[in-house]
Amino acid sequence: MISNLKVCSEDLKKSSVIAVIAGQGNLPNKIIDKLQELKRNYVVVSIEGFGPKEYEIFSIGEIGRILEFLKTSNVSEIVFCGSVKRPSLLSLKLDDVGKQWLRYLGVRAFLGDDALLKGIKKLLANEGLKVISPQNIIETLLSPKGILTDARPTDLDLQDIARGLFVLNTLSKTDIGQSVIVQEGVIIGIEAAEGTNNLIRRCIEFKVSQRGGVLVKTAKLNQDRDLDLPTIGKQTIIEAHKARLVGIAIGAEQSQIIDFEATIKLANKLSLFVLGV
Repeated sequence: MISNLKVCSEDLKKSSVIAVIAGQGNLPNKIIDKLQELKRNYVVVSIEGFGPKEYEIFSIGEIGRILEFLKTSNVSEIVFCGSVKRPSLLSLKLDDVGKQWLRYLGVRAFLGDDALLKGIKKLLANEGLKVISPQNIIETLLSPKGILTDARPTDLDLQDIARGLFVLNTLSKTDIGQSVIVQEGVIIGIEAAEGTNNLIRRCIEFKVSQRGGVLVKTAKLNQDRDLDLPTIGKQTIIEAHKARLVGIAIGAEQSQIIDFEATIKLANKLSLFVLGV
């Protein structure tokens, strides 16, 4: 077995080890870089098909193997970062421990992401593993409140943002959606399983006029912030620009901006506003 334990001390038993559960995107590498900077001990569980390939790969159904790896590595804390497409539970190849977990989760496994993740968090706690949030490691991840760019929203944009927030708050009661696109009061699209960037791409043809519209993205009501927070980054800005949106509104202190300075710099270059609401 390939060992991916990065140590900062000879005596692991006397030091806490953090496990990075790595999915897709830039965030896992940012978390790893920060842990190295902080001289923290860590291991990486790279999820097959999503996480970085330079670390040991684990299938999403290998719950027993993952737990054994965490325990033998002296892990006490876990941070989930990066996106992972939710698999079909009916086709998921679970090991014996995974099947036990599925029986425990029951109906929650077939509900929204938040219900499922909260159930997984409790199962991990039963194993003596504490889930921490990415912002516990990178404090600058959370979006501040207010206008973050040179470009500013118009009164019409602000009305669209208010409309989007109302829709998201209403949908959050059913554990659905973190993002909507609104233009001139019309809901152009609601994010489902496809992710934000694909939402933006598919909504281009539905816009009521060629230029205009805002992406509104925020956490669901009562969402567990340790496990899954709305996230934007440079690619979100690029996709919004391609779709000729005018800006993005994200939940202040409850949404993540990856590469904050670079993301805002790109938004300024492309004349898009970013607003923490």
